[in-house]
Amino acid sequence: MAKKEVVKEAPLIKTTEEMILNFPRGKYTAIPMAAIWVKELKKREENRHLTPAELLDLAVRDVLDGKVDWKDLKKAAASQNDEAAKKAA
Repeated sequence: MAKKEVVKEAPLIKTTEEMILNFPRGKYTAIPMAAIWVKELKKREENRHLTPAELLDLAVRDVLDGKVDWKDLKKAAASQNDEAAKKAA
């Protein structure tokens, strides 16, 4: 008897709508997180070529995938405040 080959299917790419509905912290907390993360992504050199819509999509996906958490956002906000204070001085 021939053995059946086990073929692992590639994971399906989730739509943004599915990710929002399955976000564990609630969809209303994801939006402010994504807004803050867009500002941070915009500063990075590797994202300079992206349009605002692409940046927003990237930020929303990062937040909903769990790649970015409130701790990361607080660090980003703290670095923004430090830079603003240096410019003002």
